[in-house]
Amino acid sequence: MSSSLPENWQVFDNSEALAQQCVEEILQIADRAIQKYGAFHFITAGGSTPNRCYQLLAERHADWKNWHIYMGDERVLPFNHSERNSQALLSHWLSNNDIPVKNIHFMNTEAGAEKSAKAYANLLASVDHFDVCLLGMGEDGHTASLFPGHDGSETVQQVFSESNGSQVAPIIIENDSPKPPSQRVSLSYSAFNQCDLVIKLITGESKRNAISAWLTEEAKLPIKQVQGKHTKVYLSQESLPF
Repeated sequence: MSSSLPENWQVFDNSEALAQQCVEEILQIADRAIQKYGAFHFITAGGSTPNRCYQLLAERHADWKNWHIYMGDERVLPFNHSERNSQALLSHWLSNNDIPVKNIHFMNTEAGAEKSAKAYANLLASVDHFDVCLLGMGEDGHTASLFPGHDGSETVQQVFSESNGSQVAPIIIENDSPKPPSQRVSLSYSAFNQCDLVIKLITGESKRNAISAWLTEEAKLPIKQVQGKHTKVYLSQESLPF
């Protein structure tokens, strides 16, 4: 069944096996990065499958003091709002972990979309490289806050860092999200594409139509358009359309 899938796609029996393998890979890459660079830079994603990965990470031991945590996107909501991705990270992992607070880089969208987006663009410009980025996928094929049909739309505002204002924007503000809240801050395609390894995590029967569209040449789904320097796709068996 999996023989018709691209070589960088791996199918798992269920979402738990997928999450377990993802965590093992993250921990191995983190060890190598810390040995080589002295730090591990990790871009996180929202969603049920990434959240399970964070729960598993919370049970493990690592050189946490040299981990740096970033966000792929965030909703413009009050800090303590239950739908913030930062709250999921805190509840599943970071509130009971030895990663230094200064190494946890949330998007402070409680300060407003433009202010937080500019601050995050400047932050990204200060980091030499990102080792791993996790991405989930919505039923419509969106990832982070990059939505189908919104690329180049008037609803999307590009935000540049102060150090490279003439180059491609690393951050976007989505002002008309198809799902509430309407305003969100997200890494751009170009920012995600600079990551050393992007791991896309896809689980659930509701994703079958998007997977089917993804595998066609015509589809321009956001999840398909993001490609890191290296990219892997992890899928659970029930998400396959065949």
